[in-house]
Formats: sequence, C-alpha cells, structure tokens
Amino acid sequence: MKPNILFIVIDSFQADKCFNKNKTSITPNIDFLINNGAYFSQTISTSPTTVPSFASIFTGLYPFESVIREKNIFKINPNKINYIKNLINYGYNTYATIPKLFLFIGLDKIFETKVDTYESFENLYDGVGKQILNNLSEHNFEQPWFYYLHLMDLHGTETSFLSQPPNEFSNIKFGSNRYEQMVSALDVWIGKILEKINLENTLIIFTADHGSDAASWTPEMEKFTQLNIENQKIEHGNAHKLAMRIPKSIIPFRKKLSEKYRNNRDKKIKNKIRPNIEKINELDLSPYEKRVMENAISSVPKIYEEMCHVPLIICGYKTPHKIIQQLVRSLDIFPTITEIINLNQNNEMINGQSLLPLINDKIIVEEPVYLESDVHSSSDNNVIGIRTSKYKYFRNEKDSSKNIHLYDLENDLLEEKNIAKDFTNIVGEMEDILKKIKNPNLKQNVDTHIDDDEIKKIEEELKKLGYV
Repeated sequence: MKPNILFIVIDSFQADKCFNKNKTSITPNIDFLINNGAYFSQTISTSPTTVPSFASIFTGLYPFESVIREKNIFKINPNKINYIKNLINYGYNTYATIPKLFLFIGLDKIFETKVDTYESFENLYDGVGKQILNNLSEHNFEQPWFYYLHLMDLHGTETSFLSQPPNEFSNIKFGSNRYEQMVSALDVWIGKILEKINLENTLIIFTADHGSDAASWTPEMEKFTQLNIENQKIEHGNAHKLAMRIPKSIIPFRKKLSEKYRNNRDKKIKNKIRPNIEKINELDLSPYEKRVMENAISSVPKIYEEMCHVPLIICGYKTPHKIIQQLVRSLDIFPTITEIINLNQNNEMINGQSLLPLINDKIIVEEPVYLESDVHSSSDNNVIGIRTSKYKYFRNEKDSSKNIHLYDLENDLLEEKNIAKDFTNIVGEMEDILKKIKNPNLKQNVDTHIDDDEIKKIEEELKKLGYV
C-alpha cells in the first residue's frame, strides 16, 4: 500500500532555529518529528528566494533550469517534468494549501485535485490552521494523497507591522526575539496537524524554502529596526504606470522604459536606505550581525548561510531516527521520496539524488550545492556560487573577477572573513565546479511573456511580501 505524504514547508525557517542547542523557542512537536525521524543537519537550499527554491525542489533541477522569469516575476518552468505530475501518474491524489501569490507562479496548474489559498500574510492563527485541520479530517482526502503545505508564519518577522506572534507567545520564555516566539507559536499548530496523521502510513517531509536575516536578531537589533527601517519602500511611480500602458506591439520600447524605471527606483531606494546603513555601521555589532541587519533593508546578494541553510526532517512510514550530518541539497528531497515509495524515476534527467541510502546507514557521494541569488536576473548584483562541506564560494554571475567571496566554513561558519585572495587555488577549484554545472553548451531557459494584467496582480502580491 502506498503511504500518504504530508509535505510541510515553513517559509523563512532557518536551520539553526529548528535544531540547535542555542535556539530559545519551545518546540515539542518539531522535536518529536526530529526524535522520530531522520534529521539532515546540513541541508542547503539552492536559492534564498521562495519560487526558485521550491521550483528546484519540485523538479530536482537547478533554479536556472526550473524557473522562467519575466521582469520581476518567477514562474515554475512548465516545460520541465515535475514530481507532482509524476506522483499523479503513480496514482496519488494531490492537494495543496498555499499563499494566494503562488497561484500566479504555476502551482495551481501542477496540483490537479484541490488547491486552497490564503492571503499572503495570513498565518495559522488567522484561520489557515483550521483550514488545514479540516482538510485532514477523515474521508476529506482520497488515498493515497500528497498534501503540500506552505506556511508563511515566519515570513516578515523582521518588521513589526508584518508577522507577529500571538499575544500569549510575546514573552521571552517562548523565545529571545520575535522570530523565535513565532516559531514557538507555530509549533503548537504543528502538534495539532500531527494529531490528524497516522505516522505508520504517512511520510512527513518538514523543511523550508530558505532562511531569514531576522532569525538571530537580538532584542536591541529588533528595536533599532522598528525605529529606523520600517515603511521605507518606494511606491511605483508614474513612469512604471506609463510603461505598463504602452501597447505590446512596441514591447522593446516598453522594456527600455521598464528598465529605466527600475534603475531609477533602485537609485531612490539606495539613497533612502543609506542613512540606515550608516546607523547600522555605528552600532556595536559583529560583522555577522551588521550583515544580517543590512540584508534586511537592502537588496544585496544573499546566499550566506542564514539564508540558505534550512531544516530537513523525514519522518513517519518506516523512517528510523537518525541525525545525518553529511551535506545534502533541498533538490534531493523528491528523489528520496520517490525511492521510499518505490516510484521508479530516470535519475539521469535530474540533478538531485536520493538520500535513502544515508537513512539506511549506507554511503553516497557528497555533491556540492549550486547557489544563485537571483535567477535569470539582468542585475549586475546577481551572484552564483558553490557550497561544499568545507567552503562557501560565490562571485558576480556575469564577471568571475568581481565580488569574489570564499569562506572556510569549518572555522568561520558565520562567514565573517573572506579568504578568497589568500586561497586562489581553492577559488579555481570552485570555478571548475561551476563550469561543470553551468555548461555553456546546455540550452538555457528563456523568458516567456506574461500578460500585463497578470503581472499587475502578481506585483500587488509581491509588494505585500516585501519583494517589490
């Protein structure tokens, strides 16, 4: 009999706030999953942005292969085979509860049976939790089922006007900062969800799309943010409205106007946030603390550990308890699921590999993680890189001589000391890995056209989430 599959993604959940002796949240239910399943303590997401991250997860491909983009809008590449379709063909009934925004990026076309949506900043306490529990009630899903949950409770905790823990959790005993207090609140609903699940015939995947800058903030850092950073976004101007009205017949001209608008907007944002950056630099903070503060207010490339190191728990359905420290990738998740449920796949067509041998005390080759900050971007700030168990390397996507960073993760996990100039031989080795992954002979995906009305709807949702 095929097991049911519950796939939970906690948006912006940093790995160290899930399983770490220094975390301050209270999480008996997440701890239960860890203590009764396999926890992969070195899981790295391929991107610090939501859509490229889960597009990579759903396809087992790198973001530049699994995502298409027009302007600022990501979509899952419809020309690539995805694992949800494979599950459907294997006899699974697929369901999802997702933020409204995800309808615009292709998830509604992937899940054929039932997709529930909620407003982008609603959380489990706003009715999303009850919606999920109702879906999991007896006889509501046809077995075997695959149920995808994407929860936004932690997204936006860096600003006080977005995600806030319920009043009963706004106490230091539930966490040293707002983020960890929200983790404690989230955990209560994880427990309620688990009460609806039979672990003997349900495989649970618990992970995140990316981490968060705010996860490790001190109360002082949060207070500074509230006083100096909020409400700084630049609204769309007349240039953007004009560009959107230009007929499609002169698209090239419209694109030039759009690029001019974005450049002007970026300059305005940079000028507006400069005083806050200067204030941060005056604070008595470590290089790491300054970086996570700056990243919260500026669009800098973010493929540091706080954004790409995510939790991964595989629990239930014959999965033994085990803490696995080998480096793995989020795009390895579905190849693992398919092997567990005996769904035969052509693994030569994907980049991921099954982690089941690790769960069964066998050895697999540790694969380097490819990272990209902004897929298919025209920005000069986009970075690409490689993460191994020993090093993190990244540089400018277009020019390998710019913005070069190399960190010794064994001795500098917070990535505070850039050693690229002192270890050019390692930089060369990392470049060789990048060249093998981004083979120039492989055909890369091109942008596709998205209707203007659809773009307007998507941008409205992205503004709510702070991406535009």
